[in-house]
Amino acid sequence: MLKRTLLISGILSSILFISTFIFAREEFSPLFEGFNFPSGETAEEFVTESFDDLLNIFGKYSKLTKSEKEVSWDQYNGKYVRWQGIVNYKGLTNDDLNRAGIRHNIETNVELIFGEDKKGIVNLINKGDRVTYTGKLSFLFDRNLLFKLKDANIEIINGITVDELVSKIKKGVSVSSKPSYKSEISTDADPEEPHEGKNILTYEGMNHIFGKNSSISQSRKEELWDYYKGKTIEWQGVVSYKSLGKDDRGRIGIRHEVGTNVELWINEGSENLIEMIKKEDKITYTGKLAELFGRNLLCSIENVDIKKIGDKEVTEIEKMASEPDANETTEDKLIKEPEIIMAESMAPKVTKKEDIEITETIDGLIKTPFEELDALFGRKNRMTESQKDKLWKEYKNRYIRWTGEVASRGKGRVSGLRMGIKHTEGTDVELVFTDDKERLVLGTNKGDKITYTGKLVTRCGYILPYKLEDGNIESVLKAPGSTE
Repeated sequence: MLKRTLLISGILSSILFISTFIFAREEFSPLFEGFNFPSGETAEEFVTESFDDLLNIFGKYSKLTKSEKEVSWDQYNGKYVRWQGIVNYKGLTNDDLNRAGIRHNIETNVELIFGEDKKGIVNLINKGDRVTYTGKLSFLFDRNLLFKLKDANIEIINGITVDELVSKIKKGVSVSSKPSYKSEISTDADPEEPHEGKNILTYEGMNHIFGKNSSISQSRKEELWDYYKGKTIEWQGVVSYKSLGKDDRGRIGIRHEVGTNVELWINEGSENLIEMIKKEDKITYTGKLAELFGRNLLCSIENVDIKKIGDKEVTEIEKMASEPDANETTEDKLIKEPEIIMAESMAPKVTKKEDIEITETIDGLIKTPFEELDALFGRKNRMTESQKDKLWKEYKNRYIRWTGEVASRGKGRVSGLRMGIKHTEGTDVELVFTDDKERLVLGTNKGDKITYTGKLVTRCGYILPYKLEDGNIESVLKAPGSTE
């Protein structure tokens, strides 16, 4: 009798539980229709890379080739990510609630595809919500929309876990999950005014928003530019030209990709900045965003200050230039020790085209030793940069044969096969080779003395070496005990 009573009691309890569950489903439907509450961590494999990490690898501005991207994608395809972004849309139609678009910078960058068991979660989110989401990397695009994630789930909405939201709704608590609307400029943008000197974005980031390949309308670009105009940046690029512009304002063109991408406006009285650098110098510069062009020439920068030429601080370069040369002799010593007077060709004077005589070898190479050429174009010569530019035309694209010491060598994916060569101190020459010379180049070691040929392409700067292309090694004298 007791057993029968307990059995009946158990059945009634089960019926009561099922009725309560059905009532809850009906009361909160369609909010929880098809919704499967998160059940903790998934056993799937997660990658540690952030969205920005993968954007650098697979984005439009990646340096990888299409085939290299495909190889890299094999490492990530099918693996899970946990990222944070802003909801840009949910569903493409009112009846399509199995997808959501997520923005990390501009427009939609990730599309989430939810399974039937997670379909109800789309009802919990709104455009502008900041969410923490997971999903399986399933498809790679080559545009602003970069990734498609299947088996998606949302864990946190505006700082509140989905479990908490559902619990509060079930209890009848009014939930105000305030959307975290932010400018489309960047999900990481600081809403407060940046500190003086704080970087806003890299050149690549600005070009992504305002460049000619941006998908943003011109009117929207102008609105966004109002936010950035006057802000301080610090970028690094290569000098493509320098000149006096309108109203005697100095202008320096900077190349970040192809052609001139940024124009630096140099204030009157700061002409020494123009004098200090030359074409093809790699410089680090600061300034304030001035005018938007939105073409290959992206923008102009004012209040410019050049921090580095190559890897040397400008203050250090100026100090070196102002210090008396330790190798220079005084007038008294020259009288007493005439044997150390510099040769005429070594004197720091203005040299004219008609003053130089270039002779060639039988095989068409010019007979100008490195020391003689460097006396004309090196740091010790007091000619102006424009005077050196004019004189360099007599040497540019001519072939030479010199002997120097290997300072470095290697092959880069972008920079190619190169060798640094020492003649006096440091790297004086950068010699560029074609790929068929790889075994020859990599067969040398630091400290080896080589005789080489090459075509003069770029003269030296304050720091940067001479650049020679079409390099070849004629002979190698191995350094005793040379190592890598």
